[in-house]
Amino acid sequence: MNFRIFSRRAAIYSLALVFGAFPVSVALANSLMLVSVVFWLLSLDRTDGRDFLRRSWAHPVVRPALALALLVVLASFWSPATWEEILGYYRKYLKFLLLPIFMYLLSRREDRAHCWTAFGLAMLFTLLSTWLNVWFQLPWSRTVNQGFGADHTVFKDHISQGIMMSLFVALNVHWAYKATSRWRALGFWVVATLGATSVLVLTESRTGYIGLLLSLVVFALTLLWKRPQKLLGVVLVGAMALTAAYNLSPHFKHRTNLALQEAQNHSASTLTSVGARIEVWRFMAKHTDNAKLMGAGTASYPVIARTYFKDPAFCAAICPHPHNQFILFYFEQGLPGLVLILWFMVAIVREALLHQRTHRALMLAFVSIMFTSNMTHSSLWLSTESQFFILMTALLLASAGRARPLPEPVRGAVQTPLA
Repeated sequence: MNFRIFSRRAAIYSLALVFGAFPVSVALANSLMLVSVVFWLLSLDRTDGRDFLRRSWAHPVVRPALALALLVVLASFWSPATWEEILGYYRKYLKFLLLPIFMYLLSRREDRAHCWTAFGLAMLFTLLSTWLNVWFQLPWSRTVNQGFGADHTVFKDHISQGIMMSLFVALNVHWAYKATSRWRALGFWVVATLGATSVLVLTESRTGYIGLLLSLVVFALTLLWKRPQKLLGVVLVGAMALTAAYNLSPHFKHRTNLALQEAQNHSASTLTSVGARIEVWRFMAKHTDNAKLMGAGTASYPVIARTYFKDPAFCAAICPHPHNQFILFYFEQGLPGLVLILWFMVAIVREALLHQRTHRALMLAFVSIMFTSNMTHSSLWLSTESQFFILMTALLLASAGRARPLPEPVRGAVQTPLA
């Protein structure tokens, strides 16, 4: 094995480790991504470079991702923020530039299998830890509270765990449909049920609640829309399960009712989760002059928000980011930024529609989680969530694609139901 092939394999296996690391540790995942990119660069020759550029530019999802990254740089030149603050934003949106690299490295089915396995094991460990945390205080759990009716987030904040677990539930439903035996299918259904219950009962993420429910609805509609009787049965069973969760889970019931109360009684003098988001919309309406056609500039939102939100508690919650990625792009990069992020998501949907039903259902479920998360959080700006969305976009698109594989063979790779 020559050095170029060694570097390529090292890049791919480092990337596989990233999929096992990012549900657990941002720092470890970032380090492994850096290692993967460095090895990939070392493996390139002139032919590989031309092949990478040709295949990347031809992919319909890569174009809006690269255009959005370019717009972030261009919008820096009319921003009121300091260059130190702007460079912080560059680091957050850098992953858009890494998307084509990850997709290129994952051209081989065997390599994607390692990534699915790594992500599945990391999420399975998170799921088991969440349930065990109900009865035992685990040393690696970030929450210190036992019993039902409490939040049992393990490694991340409750929003990140909620959206990642929502995709893991959809992924297990997908694997159940593709399983080659009833016992394997039953195992996937059990994991999916435990995962869904953990989101609704064992965490306090309302983003996770909505993401889980919307993704499963989208998955069911995509898979069963030609079989209305079966779809109706799934909807009825899902409605009964949701009703049971609402009545049996104090946490789910309380957080849902609290969201309605916060929306009805919000004010600028009382800090609440939903109320703060509504105040951001008011802020946007009053500062449209700072969000013209080309936006106020990269990293401008916290600068301008600090001049508007005088209350320290409100500013601490809202000034770093508006808890809505679409608002953040529109405010800072203007109408082009909003159009590009919507183009990025629509491009994933269009790619999903080209492929077989089960994978299409999974990809559309993923997009529904992405939309939900970015409507309630600045998910492409936040480290953990942006890792999740960019990496899973790369893996799902590579798994759906029909791209020519990389030349070097891999023997003895482990296969998973989705690769």
